[in-house]
Amino acid sequence: MARAGASYPQVEPGTAALMDTRISAAPLRQSVGRALDLCRATGARALVLGRGRLVREVDLARAAGWSLHAVPAAALAWRDLPSVDVAASEIDVRRIFLAGAPIVLVRAGPRVVGSIDGESTGLARPALSVGARLEHPESRQGEARLWLLRLAGKVGEGMGAAVFAVGGFVRDLLLGRSAPDVDLVVAGDGVVFARRLAEEVGGSLSVHTAFGTASIEGGAAGGAPLGRVDVASARRERYEAPGALPAVSPAGILEDLGRRDFSVNAMAMALAPSAFGRLSDPFGGQRDLRQRLLRPLHPLSFVEDPTRIFRAARYGARLGMSLGVSGRAALGLALRVGDFPALSGHRLRVEIDLLAAEATARLAFERLLAWRAFKIWHGEYRASERSRRHIRSAERFRGWARKTGIAVDGGDLALVALLGDQRRRVVGGCLERLAVSGEPRAILEAAVAVRPLVRRLDRARRPSEVAEVLRPSPVTVLAGAWLKATRRARRRVEWFLSEGRAARPLLSGDEVVALGVPRGPAVGECLAALRRFRLDGLAASIARERAYVRRWLRDSGRNDPHLRRNDSHLKGGVR
Repeated sequence: MARAGASYPQVEPGTAALMDTRISAAPLRQSVGRALDLCRATGARALVLGRGRLVREVDLARAAGWSLHAVPAAALAWRDLPSVDVAASEIDVRRIFLAGAPIVLVRAGPRVVGSIDGESTGLARPALSVGARLEHPESRQGEARLWLLRLAGKVGEGMGAAVFAVGGFVRDLLLGRSAPDVDLVVAGDGVVFARRLAEEVGGSLSVHTAFGTASIEGGAAGGAPLGRVDVASARRERYEAPGALPAVSPAGILEDLGRRDFSVNAMAMALAPSAFGRLSDPFGGQRDLRQRLLRPLHPLSFVEDPTRIFRAARYGARLGMSLGVSGRAALGLALRVGDFPALSGHRLRVEIDLLAAEATARLAFERLLAWRAFKIWHGEYRASERSRRHIRSAERFRGWARKTGIAVDGGDLALVALLGDQRRRVVGGCLERLAVSGEPRAILEAAVAVRPLVRRLDRARRPSEVAEVLRPSPVTVLAGAWLKATRRARRRVEWFLSEGRAARPLLSGDEVVALGVPRGPAVGECLAALRRFRLDGLAASIARERAYVRRWLRDSGRNDPHLRRNDSHLKGGVR
């Protein structure tokens, strides 16, 4: 029993007490299968490969379970790991982990004699508070957001469950940005929590019981909208196959953060009243934010979920961040694996739509082209300078369409740009991989194969001919034509979309019938002829249209009388 007033020595465990000595050396060119056999034969929990690289037995076992025995073990290695001398103190090790290192090597001279894994040692990290960043909001929406977070903490406290703001909300808070939505994680039943929170804030509640998640939309505080609030139960994830949806099970907040994509998204802010604003950053996300670095949490991150590659491009372009050494290594491993049969095409297509909706979409797509990431769609996909030009052109067309009020599907436009210079077989393979079928697939294939349409467009002599060439095609096909067209043909596409396709005769169907056109198909034929007459600048008034209908009737509708005029009579000219 401790005596009052007595002093007791504090035991400093030192590095030797913290390290795991179950470590062995292996050749750098060892395969996953052989490296795993070596671990099991020697009882090693990790292998040192060359200088500063370490591969864990747990990662080798996961890769082997996914039938990746022949992959080089070095592709799974943690790289550029810091090291300490075996005589170093715990404080020395703690400083390294606080800087964001996942693993520390322990050396005796030049030889690695052990390792310290940040996940398994349980070294406590001092918790900083970021609540002050929320305390003086500059807008009503900021005040509403602060009210929501404090309310969420109180509701969780009443349930006996810890609640945290996580992911992009915390990342953007640290960057001084305003996050559009709030992501909450509950160390307990997230669905029950979401129901109670929804009762307090109002708005509509959507529940996804199978995943333990829910969303609240439409809530407000003090007249200011709260935005979307996503709620999830804290969980761990296990991937049965590369690219498969994970199996989930309840867990604590640290395990929940450990399942995430990048260190900058693996931070949590406590919302409990007694700990409001306390930051958990177990993977060095703050350091990576300062260095503008997107770092996956482990070497197999992109293999277990290849959609993280597309997210890396999206976040990187939006936040001005890049993949570091470990990120590029994880990317290379995922592309080496190549085929992800468990990854649904729908999930891949969703990522393209999300990318296309970003203000920095062009930069994101250019990153993916530079990374050769579209090999995940098809092994023969080849990125070229033409691909990059198409992406840049798509951005200009999208900007023009937005200014003129033309509705264009951004995801479809991105696909057309990305597939525009690929071989027909690759185009078909990519669309099949993305689970695009039926009419949407036919439209995209037509938008890619637009050379004949562009040639006909260039040969058109009159505005009415331009309109007749372009009218049968949906906007996505016209966008594809714009990407590959000459400057003159581009102007014609723009004219048609902004003016030509909306051109209509002044006379109605009933009025042309009153002039003698028989009901039935002839009415549509007459109106189409009138539209051409108007497009070519010859229908200045209703009287001119009526006179034209009478001539059209005398000619029995076989020809357009105005086409027999000299081109000099065309007021609209050819564009």
